[in-house]
Amino acid sequence: MRWQPIAALTDALAARPWLAVDVEGSPVVIAAFGGGWFAVADACTHAGCPFSEEASLEDGVIVCNCHGSEFDLRTGEVIRGPAEDAVRAYAVREAGDRLEVEA
Repeated sequence: MRWQPIAALTDALAARPWLAVDVEGSPVVIAAFGGGWFAVADACTHAGCPFSEEASLEDGVIVCNCHGSEFDLRTGEVIRGPAEDAVRAYAVREAGDRLEVEA
């Protein structure tokens, strides 16, 4: 695993609630919550709806508007179905004026 730059910190701060980015060819969304940065794959594991277009973020919970699945932003774990599988979560860190993910 290695750290990969994904976004300027100013761009991430301006995005609400998501900033959609690409991590090694895979769509990912990053969001701030509770004083930290978090990143998950940009697709619900139930029907593949992109979070960047079809989800909201409520107190650290991703709510997919397609069918109502909920995921923990910090871990990607399913909180409420119909989704059964977690979304991939990425470690995120600030590096100067940029955000990086471990990929």
